[in-house]
Amino acid sequence: MQFNLNLENINYVKIIYQDREGSACYVKAALRSLNEREIFACAKFAKGLSIETPQEVTISFICENGLYRTTTMLKFIKNTEPYVFFTLLTPQGIEYQQNREYFRVRMNDNAIVKFNNQTFACKIYDISANGIRLVLDKDLQIPEFVELDMLFADRSIKTKAKYIRTDNEDKIWKASFNFLNISENDVDYISKKCIQIQLSNRRGK
Repeated sequence: MQFNLNLENINYVKIIYQDREGSACYVKAALRSLNEREIFACAKFAKGLSIETPQEVTISFICENGLYRTTTMLKFIKNTEPYVFFTLLTPQGIEYQQNREYFRVRMNDNAIVKFNNQTFACKIYDISANGIRLVLDKDLQIPEFVELDMLFADRSIKTKAKYIRTDNEDKIWKASFNFLNISENDVDYISKKCIQIQLSNRRGK
């Protein structure tokens, strides 16, 4: 698909890069301008932001009608309070990915769902920064709102969630939820885990 996104149709961009230690990181940025050669974006100043340039990055364009993603070259950054300025090479092609901002990845960590003074241990089937799908031992009568406790290896995240539906896939019950009132720090943590899993999966192909 030819790169023909209009500036006014793009809410913001997400730039996924590797820091100087080789860890996957991302930053949300607003587009300032774009032309056939370069993209200019800016984000809030981040103390200690460590990005080696030039480097190939993944850039996502979050638009009204969904998310578009491609790879390009991050040419230059200027980290000066109160903003960080990014200069990127304009990609020649771009692909429509999905109608949601966050990607969902498979995961096998533990979780606890609570409702009606009951607690149920579950396994995470897949997750994104705005929702989760859990594997249940049986079909449960789940109310509209529940409490979730996601038990990652290095962190526990608790949040309220809205129940969406339960699917029976190959005799396995999977319940879907959207997060409610989750903190920005927790969203960033889950997003980074999803990015790390995506990169790891790509390297394994």
